[in-house]
Amino acid sequence: MSTWTPNSREEFRAVIEKLQPGDCIETESLGALAGSAKELLDALEQIGARQADFVCRQEQIDTRGEQGALLFRLCAVLNALEQSGRREKQRRGIERAREEGKYRGRKPIAVDEELFDSVAALWQSGQISARQAMARLDLKPNTFYRRIKEREELKMKDYKKVEHEIRSEIKEAAKQSRKDLDELKKQVRSEAKELKKAADDKLELHDVEREMRHDRIRAEVEHHDVVKQMKKDVEAEAKELKKLVGEKE
Repeated sequence: MSTWTPNSREEFRAVIEKLQPGDCIETESLGALAGSAKELLDALEQIGARQADFVCRQEQIDTRGEQGALLFRLCAVLNALEQSGRREKQRRGIERAREEGKYRGRKPIAVDEELFDSVAALWQSGQISARQAMARLDLKPNTFYRRIKEREELKMKDYKKVEHEIRSEIKEAAKQSRKDLDELKKQVRSEAKELKKAADDKLELHDVEREMRHDRIRAEVEHHDVVKQMKKDVEAEAKELKKLVGEKE
């Protein structure tokens, strides 16, 4: 729990950014801290939102008592009414300008894109406060946060675009892989068919060779039998001749 005593509007705004629940801001007068009722209402609403307290000795304001929460709620209501009235006035002015053909829409605030990105990165990383970022860029809160939102939406669109492209590439790669797999299957089936045919041919050749071996063996056996018979016949004839020759002598 801390007690802050800012001496200028700049210090007052900086202190609000640092407030923690239970802290208290003390000041001598409101004039030193806010230049308009709108600024004061905004500041008190922010203090209440951070569950801190505010004490102004000259105007005898002290939110630490029982009426503190009521004061903060009242400030929030008055602020909302003031903003609503301002928006209604702005809406009527736009409608009147449209009727007169003078309305061209809000002119975009020129911002150095590289500077904005670098400052926004410092703010998002916690190195500087939102108020410091707005001061460096010379932007009001609405414009600053709107620009942040626009960049986040643009990043999201880029992410979705990249995601879509990656998904498309994956889908195309999967399609090509299925096609390659089908071609490989066809090639494997074709090679298997060729191998089977070659195996069948080899088996048939093996059967032919075996039959030829059997035929050769049969031929050799028959030849041996013929030679054996011829030998017997020759021996028999030789025996007969020898016998004839012996009888003549």
